[in-house]
Amino acid sequence: MQIDELEILVHKYLNGTATQSEIQLLNQWYQQEQLVNKVWEADSLDEERVIKTEIFEVIMNRTGIQPDRQPVRRLWFPLTAAASVLLLICAGFYFYMPNRKAGTQEASLLHNDALPGSNGAILTLANGQKIQLGKGVIIKPDIENTDRIKKYGDSIVVYSSSNEGQMSATAYNTITTPNGKQFHIVLPDGTKVFMNAASSLQYPLAFSGSERVVKLTGEAYFEVVHNSRMPFKVQVDKQVVEDIGTEFNINSYNDNGAIAVTVLEGSAKVQVNKNAVTLTPGQQALTETGNDQIKVQSADTESVLAWKNGLFHFNDASIDLVLKQLARWYDLEVIYEGSIPKKTIDGEIYRDVKFSEVFMILKALQINYRIEGRKVIIKAS
Repeated sequence: MQIDELEILVHKYLNGTATQSEIQLLNQWYQQEQLVNKVWEADSLDEERVIKTEIFEVIMNRTGIQPDRQPVRRLWFPLTAAASVLLLICAGFYFYMPNRKAGTQEASLLHNDALPGSNGAILTLANGQKIQLGKGVIIKPDIENTDRIKKYGDSIVVYSSSNEGQMSATAYNTITTPNGKQFHIVLPDGTKVFMNAASSLQYPLAFSGSERVVKLTGEAYFEVVHNSRMPFKVQVDKQVVEDIGTEFNINSYNDNGAIAVTVLEGSAKVQVNKNAVTLTPGQQALTETGNDQIKVQSADTESVLAWKNGLFHFNDASIDLVLKQLARWYDLEVIYEGSIPKKTIDGEIYRDVKFSEVFMILKALQINYRIEGRKVIIKAS
């Protein structure tokens, strides 16, 4: 499609004069453009977001999309990429918008916007001393129990494997990611652990004895260096996950009411008291809080690994589950006034966008909400 033809279609679509065939043609172009990366050339980020908000609202009104199952990936975030194209091609077309008031209201939200999470963690040494990890951190060599750190950076700490297995007893460190932070640690045996927000991992400075044991709260993805003579085990509350040549994800947030172990490669044994199952790739073990029974099911691996890949991925996800994930990443508190809305969301959202862009989902779903400081208050309809 030529640029001048696209410009005409866009103008007709936004002022409501486009025919059904013209709308279909524009939709086909939009579907193709979702796969193409675009660059924004607005004068400011605020201008970009306000205009995108207006475009979004117009398309919502024109299409009459049902709010019960909002296709976030296909509507909102890819729409921002397509909207950028439209603005680049059709300079000034947004002045044809019938209502700029809503965009102005959203612009006011931007002044109190929350940034997305970033890399960072708190390292607690065996003696209780705490070290902030992240951008610009310098770990002094004279600090006790840091001599085993091989290297560190804004997003990673790597431990040395020297003297591995030679200690009968060892000190334990704990690395904690607060809300809004994520981090990557390489343990003394070479096992890689990717930690999501609001999580902690306790581990020894050197593995010794007949097994390697770490303790986890929250969520982490493990790439285990397999050693059949010294099995690697993750203790999560009453549950133990043992690798059998494995890459797996553990989600054990307290507010989820369950522990989910998902195997991506190899296999893993999950044990809760006397009950045990062995998982293979694509399987997930689900254990509800206070229940020793283990349910094995097929995993939605895209959703499970989305956080590690820089995304939120929702597959028929409840509003409550979605908001829990967003609250941890944006360091916010969600408060419900009344019942939790019974709506679901499908799609993907990038984790590196600001709070105001993500929470446009709520508006698309016609959910009443307001922002007070770092609180998101959801009001029953």
